[in-house]
Amino acid sequence: MADATGGDSSAPAAPVLPPVAMTTPEAVKAAEKAAVGVHKKINLAAAPIRQYLEATVVPVLMQGMQALCKERPDNPVEYLAYYLLSHNPEPNTKPLPGGAAAGGEAAAKAD
Repeated sequence: MADATGGDSSAPAAPVLPPVAMTTPEAVKAAEKAAVGVHKKINLAAAPIRQYLEATVVPVLMQGMQALCKERPDNPVEYLAYYLLSHNPEPNTKPLPGGAAAGGEAAAKAD
């Protein structure tokens, strides 16, 4: 049966969405935070190499390179290695593959 507008009165009503102009800044921030949270949950191991490196290594590496250029130490590789280990935003609590870990050579020599 058709209603006065010419539509079918038995059809379900479309959900009412709030107008964009009525969206509060708090709601926008909450939605953005939720979206970022979902993005971070993406398995980075399955990401393309460039995306994986840009998400995990590049930020701290660039900071380390800036500190390296500023300090200009006698042994830049050792300085950068120490910087990366000491500024790791997600310290690795499990052993590295192949038994390679910070100080791994010293531990192997002690055996």
